[in-house]
Amino acid sequence: MNFRLWVAAILLICSVPYCYAQDTYEVSYKAGPVFKIVSPRIKIESDYVSIPNEGNEIGYQFGLFAKIRVNNVYVQPEVLIANIQNRIDFLNYNGINGFNPSADFEFTTLEIPVSIGVNIGNLRLDTGPGFSFMLSGDEYFLSKKIDVTQDYNHMTLLWRIGLGVDLNYLLLDFKYEFGLSKTEESLSRLINRELVPRQSQLVFSIAYSVLRD
Repeated sequence: MNFRLWVAAILLICSVPYCYAQDTYEVSYKAGPVFKIVSPRIKIESDYVSIPNEGNEIGYQFGLFAKIRVNNVYVQPEVLIANIQNRIDFLNYNGINGFNPSADFEFTTLEIPVSIGVNIGNLRLDTGPGFSFMLSGDEYFLSKKIDVTQDYNHMTLLWRIGLGVDLNYLLLDFKYEFGLSKTEESLSRLINRELVPRQSQLVFSIAYSVLRD
């Protein structure tokens, strides 16, 4: 288990005493729309491809959230539609020195994250899994558009660690997400070599509670 999973486990363990520290249980809920800005980080260690400075584009997610809180412990599931774009440069493509064409990728996914956390006043600490389902993927390379949906796993598992703050009807969150399974099977179709990028992302979200007790 790596350091990030240890942190996630510690957050879960620390939340348990808050749930049992009181003899009575106070239950509350919130629900409403949520919008997120995503800053992905792709890492590739290869002599054949590289990530340009503009390769990690800003993406977005939007959807609905629900938060159920028992005393200071809460569970917050979400259903989101996400869109993100990436760029990869292929170095000396097809053995031609200095020929470094770029491939642009655009993905649309269904995201279902579930956060488990603890409230400390208006502050929140949480962690939990996220399930990402591929809806569509397009590649733009050498003036061609190719549907690459089938080249990617239809479902990938993420883990999230974050903190947030409640401001009346607003919920602000900042999270770090990283993959627990492969996003892409391979770039072998383009470079004839097995190569799987590693991706993580920073996420800022703002949610508005339309329904609340």
